[in-house]
Amino acid sequence: MPHKEEEPTTEFTPALYPPFPEDIPTVDLQTIALTKLLAGDAVEQNRVFSACVGRGFFYLDLSDCAVGETIRAGAEDIARVGERVFQLPLDEKLQYRMAGKALFGYKTAGATVTDKAGTPDTAEFFNVGKNDMIVPDDQMSRPWPAPVVEAKPLFAEYVRSAHAVGMRILSILADRLGVDPAEITGRHRIEEPSGDHVRITRGPPRETDEMPEIQTPSHTDFGTITILMNWLGGLQVWSESSRKAQLGDGQPDGAGEWLWVKPKRGCAIINLGDAAVRFTNGILCSGRHRVIPSPGAQGRWPRYSIVYFVRPEDECLMSTLKGKGIPEGSKEDEGLTAREWIFRQASALGNRFDN
Repeated sequence: MPHKEEEPTTEFTPALYPPFPEDIPTVDLQTIALTKLLAGDAVEQNRVFSACVGRGFFYLDLSDCAVGETIRAGAEDIARVGERVFQLPLDEKLQYRMAGKALFGYKTAGATVTDKAGTPDTAEFFNVGKNDMIVPDDQMSRPWPAPVVEAKPLFAEYVRSAHAVGMRILSILADRLGVDPAEITGRHRIEEPSGDHVRITRGPPRETDEMPEIQTPSHTDFGTITILMNWLGGLQVWSESSRKAQLGDGQPDGAGEWLWVKPKRGCAIINLGDAAVRFTNGILCSGRHRVIPSPGAQGRWPRYSIVYFVRPEDECLMSTLKGKGIPEGSKEDEGLTAREWIFRQASALGNRFDN
């Protein structure tokens, strides 16, 4: 049985989770094999491109390769680190809260609004910056909680593996669009300062069978590519795809319905973000999604998820890539750096940086 909220014991227990319900509407996503992508399988690469110009979401099967196992097992280990962080006293967690334009650190539940009425979200998360995890301790840009510092080698290995997978996918997309892959990977160099981070999220369990609260509101991701590991349901995608590299009022911009994304054992969930839309002038798709409490009996457990966000380098200009498969883009905001552009996107979502 799941643990009660007040018990400071292990609550991330994926082996105990009940199955995802079979009687709710789910989205049909392609399952792409990472091992085939790494081997240069042309058919699998075409399937990636098709998924990314369609809905912008797909499953990535992590089996049968070392980098995939690093992500699969590493995500579980990071979730356990996250549990230790979330168990810290609130006053201590608030010492690491997000501030300024960094978007790294702790976000309390309720720091994001989920609708026009200002309804607060119910999830807390901790963003662990990529750059600080891959440099010596004396070069880190900010302090981190003890559980994160102690697990720094784990984070470094996870970041390097997830980033490499992101670069492989982006290279495939660039090639299919007639763009030199170096043009897009050169905007995402791992050693350069950027908004890349590992996000550890905890959504509270439901007390009743109703699901009124929103853990993460309707949005499209700000960056280029997102690599998600989760073990319980809760993620939903809008049935109609979007190619607008902007958030608007946070609501879907066309008719449709919310569909559940069923967690798939041994698979990451990949989706593109607004920067991919921006760089390709709308050829690629940034899928709209949200997170609500897990369905059915799964909702009795706290929901943990681990995300690696690949974002452009801070000083990268948000200009359209040039290639035979990309129409000429608007010059609007082309002089804007990725750091400023992503901050604007985060602000539009309803994040409050004084939380």
